[in-house]
Amino acid sequence: MNLSKTVLKENDLEMFIDTFTEALQTAYRKTFKTLSTENKIKKKKSVPWWTDNLTTTRKKTNALRRLYQRTRNNEMRESRKQKYFEAKKKYQFKIRKEKFNSWKEYCYVTSSSNPWSQVYKLATGKVRNNSIMTTLRKPDGTETSSILETINIMLDHLITVDREEE
Repeated sequence: MNLSKTVLKENDLEMFIDTFTEALQTAYRKTFKTLSTENKIKKKKSVPWWTDNLTTTRKKTNALRRLYQRTRNNEMRESRKQKYFEAKKKYQFKIRKEKFNSWKEYCYVTSSSNPWSQVYKLATGKVRNNSIMTTLRKPDGTETSSILETINIMLDHLITVDREEE
């Protein structure tokens, strides 16, 4: 196909460029996988307790640190140092708070969706262990003194002995 014969007018040229650009973009989207900005943000989150607020606080704290480190004037350096350490303290407090809240939320997840909740409850002593019956009252009124004796009493009572009838 000869391009000069196909494109005779300026309007035809614009339409041809638009069609060609659209074809290239479609081919690119089908060939290469691209992540949206939302997916990029979600992918960078490596811990469950991290929030957008922590990201902005970290950026501000780092900016204050860089400003403090670049300052050569001793008077301004001390005031900027003070501002940086205050911001750093607030940032660390926010991290501890978010970690605690995340852990608290994790602990309240139901056992059906969280296989570790039962282990957590056992470790904290919130689950009562099923008690094992170790003593039974014998027919003579006394109680058994060992598990073996208890099992023998249970077997004698629950399982009958087959007697051969003549």
